[in-house]
Amino acid sequence: MNIHRLEIFADLSKTLNYTETAENFYTTQGNISKQIFSLEKELAVSLFKREHRTIFLSDEGKLILPYAKKIIQDNREMQHVLADYHDTKNLTIEMYTIPTMPNYSSFSYITKFLKQNPEVHIQLKEEESNNLFSALKSDNCEIIFARTFEFDDNELERIDMETDKFVAVLPKHHKFSTANKIDLNQLKKDNFLILGPTTNLYQPVMDLCNKAGFEPNVTYEGSRVDLIMQMVASNMGISLMMEKTAKGFDNKNFVLVPLNNNVDNQLSFFRKKKKHPQVSELFWNFLNNTK
Repeated sequence: MNIHRLEIFADLSKTLNYTETAENFYTTQGNISKQIFSLEKELAVSLFKREHRTIFLSDEGKLILPYAKKIIQDNREMQHVLADYHDTKNLTIEMYTIPTMPNYSSFSYITKFLKQNPEVHIQLKEEESNNLFSALKSDNCEIIFARTFEFDDNELERIDMETDKFVAVLPKHHKFSTANKIDLNQLKKDNFLILGPTTNLYQPVMDLCNKAGFEPNVTYEGSRVDLIMQMVASNMGISLMMEKTAKGFDNKNFVLVPLNNNVDNQLSFFRKKKKHPQVSELFWNFLNNTK
């Protein structure tokens, strides 16, 4: 049904004057007559009675008018809702991130940006590291916050935020818990509790152990850092974890010992090299100017 015709009908039912309604809609009297005739044909009723030079609502017109007004009002409300939705969507950044992002100072840049730009929304979604870049390239999100090891991709642009390094996470009473630093091969007889292949920390841990001359005895692989830290605290084994992540946990029952031989990794924001929405540019420029 043509909403505009209903609006003309509702107005004409009030003015009962084709000329006045035509002025209200910035059109001609002939066009008003045409729109009313089309609506009457569509509904198979006569909406107005015409006597001499005056018009008035027919019984069918009186019956239909409340419904016409409701349809007009519902349509206006729907348009407002859609407009609000699109305004919100245009001011929303879809961002995927590693689960441990709150442990990093980079998280504070997001909160600072939102305080300065309260009209903007950032929808954060946690994803395992191995899914972040595929999600970005598939346009499931606009920006990702990810950890990389010697990473390079010409399709992406990045803003490097901070670095991190591995530490040995040892039970409180482990024989090396008081060491200032440790060679990884000193832990070759321990049981290893590590993040599994769904994260991008699995292979670097395996590579570090192999470079130290041994194959780790992995007794647990998982994706939950908190569970691994609890297992270490319960003396079920040791782990290699990112230092800034590990420091975010209560360390009463485990200690963090630096490694003599480590591997560099970078925490960065990434996005595709393309034209981006204005709100994305606003956040990207904020990072470049304040980091």
